[in-house]
Amino acid sequence: MPLAETAIAPSDRHRFTLDGDAAVEHRIARDQSLIADAVRALIAPPAFRGLVLMGGYGRGEGGYVLRDGQPQPYNDYDYFVVVRGLDRTRRAGLTRALAERARALEGEVGVEVDFAILREETLPKAEYSLMNAEMIWGHRVVAGDPAVLAAMPPMPFSRLPLGEFTRLLLNRGALLLMNQRRLADGAPLTAAEQEIFFKYLFKAILACGDARLAANQSYHPSYVNKGELLHALDWRGKEAFMALYAQARENKFHPDYDRYAAESAQVWQQQVVGIWLDTLSWLERTRTGSAVDDWTAYCSPAMAKGQGQASWGGWRNAAITLRDFGPAQLLQQPRWSLRYPRERLIATLPLLLSRPGSPAAPILADALVLPAGRSWSDATDAFLRLWRRYA
Repeated sequence: MPLAETAIAPSDRHRFTLDGDAAVEHRIARDQSLIADAVRALIAPPAFRGLVLMGGYGRGEGGYVLRDGQPQPYNDYDYFVVVRGLDRTRRAGLTRALAERARALEGEVGVEVDFAILREETLPKAEYSLMNAEMIWGHRVVAGDPAVLAAMPPMPFSRLPLGEFTRLLLNRGALLLMNQRRLADGAPLTAAEQEIFFKYLFKAILACGDARLAANQSYHPSYVNKGELLHALDWRGKEAFMALYAQARENKFHPDYDRYAAESAQVWQQQVVGIWLDTLSWLERTRTGSAVDDWTAYCSPAMAKGQGQASWGGWRNAAITLRDFGPAQLLQQPRWSLRYPRERLIATLPLLLSRPGSPAAPILADALVLPAGRSWSDATDAFLRLWRRYA
């Protein structure tokens, strides 16, 4: 049954974390003031319209840790800087200035700070996407006009295209591929690497839960209710998945990666990759109405991966191919050239994850614009370069 949008109350707009005490909330509020002051120093009204905090902290479900008895944020701080009246040159200059300021702020607040520019003029025609739908439902304006996003159109979660969740699985699967590349190095993981490794595993598990909910028309971003919603579903392997999901959820809010120090990274990686592959296969079968059980067949431009644009998207995508890959690609791979490049990534990732160490098959090399005969490592590096651009 589709989820009623009103069935889950909005997150507490007066909190940054799910259950942090006053000291935790004060620490994160202090960070927001510090960051807001830095942004306002770079851009003033009327060009500056608002600083919008997204993600877990924006919807009141951020994570935190205690270090030496003092609260610290754990998750990244992600923002949209909403502006108006700036031409492309001024936006480009602002983007560079914000990136430079973000690096300085990270040393002060202790977590990564990410700014993206959002033009107020574009809000009424904003793309119907998972990111935008989540932002509308759960955000916090830490500086500027509190109603700065009011012009965005409604984006109910129950009507989101399933291709948005294919994209989510791509982005979390790319983290699994980073894990796999690190394992291929052969050297033992350091304590810091072990933490990142398991953080990536848990992000993938949570995304698989989101995909299950979305394909059953019951997706909602609030982690307060996701577990209950998942328990209402039924699928093969659910019991084992839910045990992992509970650990992933706990570590999102109260990270404690020391408990996994003695665990086998290889065993965990293999288990989570299996879950990811099974979830992608099921989601894509649901999305397309066709069986998806052969990853070589899936690695083809013949099957759309849900990342298309309007009816004229093929021409636009050909222009993007020409710009980014050169005219030879239009002639050598005309069908891939008519797909948005993200579809190449979705098509190839299952093969890379399911066959670590194997030489890149010709069909995989074609999609990643690689010469024939390249290694798995070469293909992985090519994938991650493209992913950072088109994710």
